[in-house]
Amino acid sequence: MIRLLTLCCLLLMGYGLQAQTDPATAWADSVYNTMTETERLGQLFMIRAHSDLGPEHIQSVETQIKKYKVGGLCFFQGTPERQVELINQYQKLAEPVPLMMAIDGEWGLGMRMKSSTISFPRQLTLGAIQDNSLIYEMGTEIARQMKLAGIHVNFAPVADVNNNAANPVINNRSFGEDRMNVAAKSWRYAQGMQDNGVMACAKHFPGHGDTDVDSHYDLPVIRHDYGRLDSIELFPFRQLAKQGIGSMMVAHLNVPALDEREKRPTTLSYNTITNLLKEGLEYEGIVFTDALEMKGVTKHFESGEVEAEALVAGNDILLLPEDMEAAYREIRNYIEAGKLSWEELAPRVKKVLRAKYELGLQQFEPLRTDSLRERLNTDDALVLKRKLLANALTLVRNPNDLLPFRQLEGIKMASLSINASKVTPFQDRLQEYKKMPALQCGQAPSEREQARIIAELSKADIAIVGLHDMSSRASNDFGISGAARRMLQQLQQKTKVVLVVFGNPYSLKFFDEQEWVLEAYEDSPMMQHLAAEALFGARAIKGRLPITASPKSAFGDGVITGKLARFGFAPPAAVGMDAATLAKIDEIAEQAIEARATPGCVVLVAKDQQIVYKKAFGHHTYSGAQPVHADDIYDLASVTKIAAATLAVMWLQEANQIHLDTPIVHYLPELEGTNKAQLRLRDIMAHQAGLEDWIPFYKQTLVHTRKGRILHSRDFFRRMPEPGFSTEVAPDMYLRDDFKASLFQQIFDSSVDDNPRYKYSDLGFYLIAEMVDRLTGMPLDEFTRRLFYKPMGLETATYRPLERFEPLEIAPTEIDNYFRKQALRGYVHDMGSAMLGGVSGHAGLFSNAQDLAAIMQMLLNGGLYSDQRLLNAKTIEAFAQRHPKSTRRGIGFDMRQLDPSKWINLPADASDAAFGHTGFTGTCAWADPEENLVFVFLSNRTFPDMNNYRLNKLRTRHRILSTVYEAIEQYGYLTDANTTQPPQGIVVR
Repeated sequence: MIRLLTLCCLLLMGYGLQAQTDPATAWADSVYNTMTETERLGQLFMIRAHSDLGPEHIQSVETQIKKYKVGGLCFFQGTPERQVELINQYQKLAEPVPLMMAIDGEWGLGMRMKSSTISFPRQLTLGAIQDNSLIYEMGTEIARQMKLAGIHVNFAPVADVNNNAANPVINNRSFGEDRMNVAAKSWRYAQGMQDNGVMACAKHFPGHGDTDVDSHYDLPVIRHDYGRLDSIELFPFRQLAKQGIGSMMVAHLNVPALDEREKRPTTLSYNTITNLLKEGLEYEGIVFTDALEMKGVTKHFESGEVEAEALVAGNDILLLPEDMEAAYREIRNYIEAGKLSWEELAPRVKKVLRAKYELGLQQFEPLRTDSLRERLNTDDALVLKRKLLANALTLVRNPNDLLPFRQLEGIKMASLSINASKVTPFQDRLQEYKKMPALQCGQAPSEREQARIIAELSKADIAIVGLHDMSSRASNDFGISGAARRMLQQLQQKTKVVLVVFGNPYSLKFFDEQEWVLEAYEDSPMMQHLAAEALFGARAIKGRLPITASPKSAFGDGVITGKLARFGFAPPAAVGMDAATLAKIDEIAEQAIEARATPGCVVLVAKDQQIVYKKAFGHHTYSGAQPVHADDIYDLASVTKIAAATLAVMWLQEANQIHLDTPIVHYLPELEGTNKAQLRLRDIMAHQAGLEDWIPFYKQTLVHTRKGRILHSRDFFRRMPEPGFSTEVAPDMYLRDDFKASLFQQIFDSSVDDNPRYKYSDLGFYLIAEMVDRLTGMPLDEFTRRLFYKPMGLETATYRPLERFEPLEIAPTEIDNYFRKQALRGYVHDMGSAMLGGVSGHAGLFSNAQDLAAIMQMLLNGGLYSDQRLLNAKTIEAFAQRHPKSTRRGIGFDMRQLDPSKWINLPADASDAAFGHTGFTGTCAWADPEENLVFVFLSNRTFPDMNNYRLNKLRTRHRILSTVYEAIEQYGYLTDANTTQPPQGIVVR
């Protein structure tokens, strides 16, 4: 207590006497004056600490804190929770000032706590990024995480210029071979941390990039002359010194140009540290040694001597001494012998104290331990990591602009993952864009296996090959076998090969003969997904090589590609949506299945052209035999009206073949003399024409027996196709071909209201399908396939899906016991459409969720998708406007009901501009231009009975869409709540 009072008095006196001195210096001087020699010397030591070791280790750390008054700890492996607990525990023992906590976190906390915290990209990956503001963002985020974990100093960035591909220790830890790129990115990383309260540390001075020896195990020798060192190796450190980086770390290197003494490491070199770094570069920040337990220094010097010589050389903090007792003893011997003096050490102790003041360590506030992992590993942090990886992707070569893939229809593709035993995340994501065979092989496939793979891949027009699980070391050819290289060379003679390298870019020297090469740098699932998306144009490719691997793969190489208007995939936070809120969809969908409102369903949400939620629930039937897959195909029912018929009408209007306000008789002359002749497409498509809602045509083809049985009339059906009976309605059920004429005649003869008001009707969309056929010479299914689905690269959007897909890929719609007398799977549920062979304007289209979402996104894009212009934006805008007499219906599209006195069909948060449609089978598709939002819900609620309306009663679709809007709103709320004033940055004096 007496000592504490004395310290406080001296502090007050110090501030009064040094009114002109900055607070940090005044505080440091005052504290220094109260300290014993042991306490002063202790500030110059930082010892090892783990949070994954047992009581013996913890006791050792506590003993060293109490006995030697060490000034700091450097943490290694463990968990963030245990680390914070131990920091709180250790800080209680620290006196007279708190401990400075450090970590070697070059790619964030994940470098030391891989399984529990986020690992950001390695610096070589970051070296490819052209926008250095992203590096600053990373530094900012890493600082945020460091402070939550109790860390004050991060031993990063690595400022070494890596110009030696064989470097076993720096390699992918460097930003690359170019001194300007290394210097700029090192500072932006450091600046991001220091602007947010964490000290950065540039390493490994004077430059560890051109070595082929690991200083952890031996002392590397660099034999360049000073001119070369000054122009390359020293350049980043000189720039960082000028910018004000908080600290630097000195490497264990033998550099004769700086110190001629044999086997003298730079960490123990006065000429290197004092003469060059402190005086020559005028560096005033803290100078750390590299770990003093490394063989690069201990191989030639004894414990104790290492630490004493390090202080003689001019270091400020001795990192990880091998033997604290020996270190203290020898340093005191050096002082007594006059080799060291307190006049030399005092400024260094005060420098450390000033740094502690600037880091907020005047006193220690215990760290929070609650929900630590959740606070560390935020959605926004993962979004940033994803952004960094995406911006690093580098297209090394791209002859004939093959990439990104534009036209997908008619192109056969296949994929191969080398050094993989199962389908990789890369191959999974490729399948989202194009269905293709996916092969795998080991690191060194046998000749027989090579022949099999080449034979299979040669069938494709394009083979996409991923190299996985590579090594970072040149000494083992980066993990790429000669067999794999030979196989790629042979394959290239058979077909086009797109090679994606998920590893060290120095390995590109092996692939100069490969024409199309994408360098992806890292092999994480996240990077694999991003690479696949980039190949298909969902992401622009912006990176440039940070190193030279060969003359054909040189520093700065990189073909820049633009983004095609095609879906990508992203976490919700990337587009401003709260993932936790969006996850509530699961519960709503599962409730519907539990209530037997539908056997299963698929939900897809996309925002800003990124799919953020795509999930399947339940089974195809209540038997539970076949789980729903997210890419299963569903009968869209009336969603056909917007995903087929309305698209066709928009196209015809742009082609000046129709006009919405021209009487329909101009396009269907047989309507002359009927009550339909003067109807306008504008009114028909908005359900304002007064047409009957529907006509049960199928009933006319049935026979009722005296016993109450319902049979198919022999006049209308055959079990096998034969002349005059070729219209397939269901398996073993062929309708007479001339019934189509009868069907349309009944529509022509049907009534029309004298005073038309809104009445939902299918009949007008029968006429629209016929009109498309007349005007284009193509039935609606062929027209939409050629003009829309094929150019967009859609594989499942189709009429009559059984012509292209297996039955088990399609959800069944009903056990039809009133007409077709069988379970329906792959045959349109709507009876009228079925009687037209499955093709009509009101029903008949099938699709999976993603292809339907792509159609909606194309409309949001103003008619653009997959680099194809399908429609003009003004046309879509005109159709997605309410009919003059309607508060809800657009031209073909359903929209939000604006009349509060009527049933409100969309959530309150949906914009007035939202458009889409629902389908009888339990489907819907909505797009909201104001949020750039797409929502698709597919289900087969009609199975086994179409009279099951629980899905509507539960308001499942409405509730899920409400949750989607809530996720947008909640993200904005959480972002605002978490916005705080930026902390004071680190000031270097």
